[in-house]
Amino acid sequence: MKKRLGVGITAAICSALLFGISPAIAKLAYEGGSNPVTTTFTRALFAIPVLIIILRLLHVPLRPSKEELKAVLPVSFFGAFGTTILLYSSYAYIGVGTATVLHYVFPVLVMLGGLLFFKEKLLWWKVLALVFGFLGVLSFIGERGQNDPRGILLALLSSVTYAALMIGIEQSAISRMHVFKMAFYTNIISATASLIYGVVTRSLQFSMTAPAWGYSLLVSMMVAIGAVSLLNFAIIRCGASTTSIIAMLEPLTGVLFGYLLLKEQITLMNALGFVLIAAGVILVSRFSKESV
Repeated sequence: MKKRLGVGITAAICSALLFGISPAIAKLAYEGGSNPVTTTFTRALFAIPVLIIILRLLHVPLRPSKEELKAVLPVSFFGAFGTTILLYSSYAYIGVGTATVLHYVFPVLVMLGGLLFFKEKLLWWKVLALVFGFLGVLSFIGERGQNDPRGILLALLSSVTYAALMIGIEQSAISRMHVFKMAFYTNIISATASLIYGVVTRSLQFSMTAPAWGYSLLVSMMVAIGAVSLLNFAIIRCGASTTSIIAMLEPLTGVLFGYLLLKEQITLMNALGFVLIAAGVILVSRFSKESV
């Protein structure tokens, strides 16, 4: 069991790193003509044929059971599509670091959801790790001029939908699905929903530069296949609350790559945030195994 937890924790860390890199790359795609809706659509669309090949090679049947379908439809629509469109839309109004801070209310919501609705135990080390992590992400909040109310609202709403996604994966029939199968249906639903939304709002933009198409493809491979599958695996192995705390590594990666790719500023407070987040992840990694 400890070995399974160790693998799950590693998957959660890798997922957080991939998610953390993606905002900076998405912004590069925006500079080449893309936008949040188009990025959401291409991210899901490009992943579908790759996931079909993977599932065929692994001999995993594509057809879902009735229980799986009932669970995956709402979780994918509200959790995967909803979170993506809300968070990516917030980048148009506020900085990547600020959006990430506000989005990272979701570990608190995951822990509260488990406590109130599923009678999970409130373990001291999880609470302490959550405090460390949240104090850490606070160090990434941007300048006041970046805090457009529209962006703040979008990012906060994304935290609610993401918390619902993580709890839904753990507490429904999705927990028994193959991780790539889950990713496959999540991307089909996200692609369909974003296409309809984009057509209705006339927000799909395909007149992009060649680099923007390349960045869009890269985001798809990193997130829609890599990060999403790793996240599903981590939640099944470690639980939603533990995975959500480890996922606080995302802002660390997001700010670092925002600096490297977009020249966004890193401050001494950010350095303190790195230390706090790392302390929270180490705490969870150690005590998760000891509590088995």
